[in-house]
Amino acid sequence: MMMNRLIALPIALAFVCGLVLAQPRIVINEFAYDDTSTDDVEFVELYNADTVPVDISGWRLESGDLVSGDNNPDYTIPGAPGSGTVVLQPGQFYVIGSELVPNVNLVVGANNLFENDNEWTALKMPDGMVVDAIAYETNKAPDLTTWVPANIIPQLGRGIWGNYITLQASTTTDDTLLSLQRWRDGLDTNDNGRDFGHMPWTPGASNNTTPTPFSQNFNALNVYDLVPNLSGSFRAPRVIDPTQCDTTYATTPNPNCIPASPDGGNAMIGWDWAGGGNMATSTFAFQNRAGYDLLIYIDNSMPIPGELESWMIGLMGTCDSFYNIPFRCLVNASGPTGVGWMFKRANTANDPMEVKLRLVDAGPGGDSNPGCGTAGTMQWTTFGEIDLSNYTPGWYRLRLEVKGDKVVGTFSNPDGSGAITFSGTTEGCIGAFYIGYREAYTTDPFANPVRIDALSLFIPTDGDVDGNGCVDDADLLEVLFAFGATGCTRADVNGDGVVDDADLLTVLFDFGSGC
Repeated sequence: MMMNRLIALPIALAFVCGLVLAQPRIVINEFAYDDTSTDDVEFVELYNADTVPVDISGWRLESGDLVSGDNNPDYTIPGAPGSGTVVLQPGQFYVIGSELVPNVNLVVGANNLFENDNEWTALKMPDGMVVDAIAYETNKAPDLTTWVPANIIPQLGRGIWGNYITLQASTTTDDTLLSLQRWRDGLDTNDNGRDFGHMPWTPGASNNTTPTPFSQNFNALNVYDLVPNLSGSFRAPRVIDPTQCDTTYATTPNPNCIPASPDGGNAMIGWDWAGGGNMATSTFAFQNRAGYDLLIYIDNSMPIPGELESWMIGLMGTCDSFYNIPFRCLVNASGPTGVGWMFKRANTANDPMEVKLRLVDAGPGGDSNPGCGTAGTMQWTTFGEIDLSNYTPGWYRLRLEVKGDKVVGTFSNPDGSGAITFSGTTEGCIGAFYIGYREAYTTDPFANPVRIDALSLFIPTDGDVDGNGCVDDADLLEVLFAFGATGCTRADVNGDGVVDDADLLTVLFDFGSGC
């Protein structure tokens, strides 16, 4: 009996200590650190992802980059530690920022609250314990150990690559306001690049969205209309008549006339005609499964020396506001994450002379320097590439599917002929549909912005869980063993974020297919 008590005592103490020392699950859920005006809509949103109330009185939000004189002020939440002055209930938000930010709880200044450069921001308890942290524009100093405190680095992964901006209302007619936010409230894998996306801002409200598949040929919309279900950094996608062009952009934001697609009628353009790059995003995120099918106009002519352009159309990820061009022979500032088709035509000293289309996985973001004859710092994965130099300028079909960890991309003529397919695996399981485009041309008529028709966003639903082409016992068992699971799992065959009866029924109905 005495021996049993001796064994039970440390177990009980460990249990009690675990309760006492357990770190509260308060996360930095959303933030904006730069905007196009006077930096007066900056903020950080906290979120209680725990199941119990948490007293955050006296907690601090600290920022810096360890460069002398370059640290931001620290912001302290009101009240003495443990006083109950500010208590976050489960699922509650707390916004720290300027007075112009919706739902702000703590106004800490009028503008320039956070630095527009590579920076870390950490939420700390009064005793200095790090509760959560982010780092952004880490492409400017990829070795985090040189500028981020050691106790913060485990929260970051590679941090967030690329340059992000919140478009101040009335800067353009689009009035787009995007932030960096977790794909789901409280989602925290300690990898900023996986956890955050560039989406329409929601300070003080939920980031959670429901996938909304749609098909759009744009013919029911008017030229210059904004495209439903899509937003953008500087310019949201707009409807064009591809056969009509106007370099003043007074009648249509189309820099050069092209033939109508085989679908006919209107099309869509994703472009900021003021120059400097642009991104567009679906206003919702997919989880575990996603797909797109579209027609896109490709101009494969070689640029004159010194000029280049690129676009990327991705899934299960996001893109920086400017779409800094990837696959350059220098440390890249490009911020895409997830998988996508990436086009690049270039003729500069820092780029291979090429006109190529690649199926890539940018992962959680990172460097895409191919080396150009020397050792590169490539952190992206290329599943395959197509040399387009011998193709004819015109409309082509792109298709991309992500089913769990399986990626399949197909490039073909509009009717499906001449298809080239690449495949691979990815670790990304949540993110948006996005388009990045940037040009570096002396005159706009040389540019070939992203022009799309017959766009379909869908959730590829079938019972082939393991992706081996046969729906069999292995697929059924994988769903059964994962039953009730949420988050990242390929057993979620209908992409609704949970493995349940619907997924099981899909496998049963498809059982034997392809075998």
